[in-house]
This record gives sequence, C-alpha cells and structure tokens, in this order.
Amino acid sequence: MNARDPGSISASALGPCPSKKRKRISAEGDRLSRLSDDLIIKILSDIDTKHAIQTSILSSRWKNIWKSNPHLNLSSHNFTSESKFFDFVTRVLSSRNNEIELSFVKLSLHEDVVSEAFLQKIMNYVFSHNIQKTSIIIDGDGRNNSEFPLSLFCSRSIKDLALTGPARGGCITITSSWDLPALTSLHLGNFTMSRNNTPDEFGGLFSKCPNLKNLTLTDCAIYVDDFIISHSQLTNLTLKDGFWYDLNVVAPHLKDLTIVNCKGELMISTPELSSLMMTKSESSYDFSADGLFSLEKVDFYIWRNKLMSWTTESDAFEIIDVLQLFHNVQYLTLGLEVVEVLASNVHLVSHLPSPFAKLRSLKIYPKDLYSEEGLEEIKMPRDVKNYLLGASPSASFSLFSREEMKALQNVKRAQKVMAELQLLLEKEKEKINCETAQTDDGEGKLVKEEISQIDNCWEDLFEQIQQGGFKINHIFSLLHETEDLLKKVPASKKDMIQGRLSSLRAESHNVIKLIMGSNDVLVALMNFL
Repeated sequence: MNARDPGSISASALGPCPSKKRKRISAEGDRLSRLSDDLIIKILSDIDTKHAIQTSILSSRWKNIWKSNPHLNLSSHNFTSESKFFDFVTRVLSSRNNEIELSFVKLSLHEDVVSEAFLQKIMNYVFSHNIQKTSIIIDGDGRNNSEFPLSLFCSRSIKDLALTGPARGGCITITSSWDLPALTSLHLGNFTMSRNNTPDEFGGLFSKCPNLKNLTLTDCAIYVDDFIISHSQLTNLTLKDGFWYDLNVVAPHLKDLTIVNCKGELMISTPELSSLMMTKSESSYDFSADGLFSLEKVDFYIWRNKLMSWTTESDAFEIIDVLQLFHNVQYLTLGLEVVEVLASNVHLVSHLPSPFAKLRSLKIYPKDLYSEEGLEEIKMPRDVKNYLLGASPSASFSLFSREEMKALQNVKRAQKVMAELQLLLEKEKEKINCETAQTDDGEGKLVKEEISQIDNCWEDLFEQIQQGGFKINHIFSLLHETEDLLKKVPASKKDMIQGRLSSLRAESHNVIKLIMGSNDVLVALMNFL
C-alpha cells in the first residue's frame, strides 16, 4: 500500500467485490463517470472524509476528486486506535490539493484521542486555508475531566465556530483565551468554566473576538462568581440548560435573547433588546433587568415540575416581578401555566394596575400539553385578565387550551406527513421513469442482461424484495399515520385534510404498482403484508 495515497488505501478497505456484481458496478461506473466534478464534490461534501475517499472505487474519475473537496469531515470513531486515526489524518492533510481552500471543517474526536499536540496540528492546517466555518465535537463517556486550551485557536478568517464537549458526565474545562478577530458566531456546548481559573482568563474571554454577534451557550456550567458576558457588538444570545451562580450580561446592542431551563441569578443590561424568549424551569431561577426600553416581543413560559407545586404565593410573586419588567412589550405570549399560577393566587393581582400600556397582542399557549390541569374549558379569573389587559383594552387576545393546541398540532403533523408522502411518491416516480428510460437507451441491452443475471441470483433478488418492500411499507405507514391523525383534528380542518389524503391514497396505489412491476415475488410479499 502506498502510505501517501489514502484514496487507494480506502478503496481497498471496502473489501472485494463479488464477481456476480462486477457487471452491475461496471454499468453504474460508466454512469457515475459522466457526472460533473461539481456534482461529485457536492455529494462528497455531505459525507465523512474516510467514506468520501472510499468512493474512489465507484469510478476512475472519482479517484482523486476527494482531494479537491472544500469540506473536511474527520471522525476518530471510524478507527480502532488513536495511532490509526492520527496516521489517516496525516495522510489526508498531506494528500489534499492545497490550492483548494477549505470552506467547512468538522472534527468528531473521542476524548481519549484529544491531545493538544494532535489538535494543534489539525488546527494549524485548517487555519492556514482561510477556513470560515468549523465544528469540533469532543465525545466520550465523561470519565475524564480534561482541559481545552482556547489558545489553540488563532485565526484571522474563521467566522463560525462550534465547540461541543461530552454530552454525558465529565466535563471539558475552558482555559486560556483565543484570538479570533473575524468570528461572528460562536456555539459552546457541554463546557465548564471553573472557579479555579484566574479571573483574567475569563475577563477577556471574548475580548479578542471584536466582531462576535451571535453567541450560544448550551449545557454550560459557570463556576465563577459574578461572571460577566460583556460585548459591544453582540446582537443574539442564547442560554440553554445552563448553570451559574450569578451571571451578568452587558450588551448594549443585543436585540434577541433566549433563556431556556437555566439555573442561577441572571442580570441583563441590554437597552436595545427587542425580543426575549424565556422558559423558567424552577423557582430558584432569578431574573432581573435594567431598562428594557426597546422591548417589543416577549415569550414567557414556565415548566411545572410534577413533584413540586407551582401555585404557592412565592411562585406567583416571582412571576409578577418578571412580568413587571416587560412594561414596554407590544406582543406578549404567555404559557398557560403562568396564567394558572396567577389564577391560583388571584388576590395578589386583584389590586395591581396592569403594567402593559403598549400591548397590541396577548396570546396564551400551554407549554405542557400533557398536564392534568387545563384540559377542560379555561376560565380565566376577571382580575387576572384585567391585570394582563387592563392598560391596553384594544389589544387582541387569544387563549388556547391544551386540547385545542393538541388538535392544532395534529393538523400540522398531518400536513407534514402528507408533504413527506408526496415528496416520497414524486421521488419514486422520477426514479422509476429514469430507470425505464435507461433500459430503452443504448445501454439497455447491458442493463437487461444484468437484470436477467440478477433475477437468477437469490441473494440479489432478496435484496430487491427487501428494498421494494421497505418502500411500500414506508408509504403505507405514512398513509396510516395520516389517517390516525385525521381522527384527532378539529372538524373545521377535516374536509381539507380528507380531500388531500384521498388524492394521496390514489397516487400511492399507482406508485406501489410501479414498484411492484411484474415481480411475482413482490406481489406475494404485498399479499403477505
């Protein structure tokens, strides 16, 4: 084997090709050879680099095209040892066409093979090609608590970066800082910022990312007192499933803020904030804000823990305190659970003036569709309604029960399933028509001879039956799912869905007949199904 030619190595890794399939591969190879380079590269860009190299066996034209692929997708999970993965990456990097700039790099690394020297080598190569988008996933069982030095990242071109640590147990602790002047979007997942680090390591965490506009922290724990996210250019911030002691967000140009199921005290100073989506997960969650003069749209929900009561006065006080901060809001969406807490403590709002003087629209949706409460017709106490709408009597008002939302979701699901079925039928018809046309062209004789040989081979015939049976079963499952959903949708929507379903049922019948063709075994299989 030629150690400098990963294409030839990977091609052989596919294993020997049975003689009974060689003619078929030859015929397919001729068709694959006629594909344009741009289309081949597009195909290769969507798969792992190792698998992309293995496609060299499909056609002589494909042998070296992977070297010009602007996407690099490397995963250590495709190798049995760290040394084999390291050797493979080394050969790939040395064999690529270095004149082709990289546009996207994805690294999926097991925590046991994440060494600073190894990662540094990859990142040096990546950054030398003016990469603009990179995703790094560090996977594992969480047994090892390791450090991730941000100093590995020093690029003047990268604009979009995602770093994700192990999803279960353990943690990846961020250390040092980074230098990414062109960075506009950053996503950190499953990372820890430890109190053991020096304050300087966090005070300037984003200071060398002057163009950062979009920041997402998912499943991140911040064990640092008075941690501050301060950035003058930040416009979008998402905090999801996070934990901190006390977090301050100072972002003068922040427009959109999303906070979902986080724990800890949060203080925001965002005078230009226009949109806020917040899901409050438990009573220990404290939220305060300075100003919010530009706030136009708010979505505010609470998750109700089945083991805890959310109807105590302290819970209601917290909700009222949060609502008071939204006094400038124009479009307000509340979770039904928020209203249920207020309704259980109506005496707390009965003498309070409504804070929403600019309100144009109030919508109330259930966050938990399967709660035991709210299944019957909702009766909002007059004092609660006055508190929410009293200062804006002309605002539009919509309230949806859990049963109504379930019905609407069933309508959306039915429409989605029917769209999926329609797309499946169109693809199958196009594929069948294409195969029919190929049978009638200059290659028809070869294809017919090949089909004849396959029909005499039980193994290939069984594979054909499996594929055809799977497609037919998929069509039936989508039809049956839509029929089940039809029973649960509102009466006003039934006729529309029923009409489209009848049309799809007839079209499905025609496509199934085309799939079955004249294959008696498939007919027998269908009779069995």
